[in-house]
Amino acid sequence: MARTLTTAVKNELLTGQIRPIHLIEIGFSTPVYLTDNGFDLTSSISGTSRTYTASPFLVGGSSFEEQTDITKTSLSLSLSGADQTFISTVLNENVVNDTVEIYRGLLN
Repeated sequence: MARTLTTAVKNELLTGQIRPIHLIEIGFSTPVYLTDNGFDLTSSISGTSRTYTASPFLVGGSSFEEQTDITKTSLSLSLSGADQTFISTVLNENVVNDTVEIYRGLLN
């Protein structure tokens, strides 16, 4: 899907001082909001103010591409050394096919 960037964003990207981050929402029965940023972030991108917790547990994920057509795709998120809360949730809930939303952002 084609996206356009404003001139201001393009100019900022050229500075080389931009750091990409990810905001991840995992749709457990009690949703989890994580970021791979070094500190917690509060965002209202989804229309509601949410705090994404900086997580040392988030160690990676499979690559994915945005699609213009409805297709079945898979995504893997890797958590390592997760605390007891995550372990308990995964062991006690049906977490297959839970919704995961990933937002990419740029910080300067």
